[in-house]
Amino acid sequence: MASDKFFLMNSLLDFYGSLLTEKQKKSAYMYYVYDCSINEISDELEISKQAVFDNLKRAENNLEEFESKLHLLEQSKINESNRNSKNKELKLLFTELRQDKNLNLKTLQKIEDLIFE
Repeated sequence: MASDKFFLMNSLLDFYGSLLTEKQKKSAYMYYVYDCSINEISDELEISKQAVFDNLKRAENNLEEFESKLHLLEQSKINESNRNSKNKELKLLFTELRQDKNLNLKTLQKIEDLIFE
């Protein structure tokens, strides 16, 4: 479960990290991307552990709020799913073309539609 949160926060940082304050961004990247402990972040940034915790909490809340309003991560997952579906369909169509010794114009049209839609 904790790894799910790390993956989610890491993904949200990719999309929205530049929208965080500098303190939130540094704390969040060190914690979620570079896997630093609260103590390590505290030492590196020369702030208290409580300040690190507060920065992380604010960053998490902001990242989740950005996603709830903009849906960039959600849309990215949908786009990836659509790409995967198209790729599977294209592979099937290419297999069909390879097996058919005569050039099948319908299959070529389907491929073109998938590529250029």
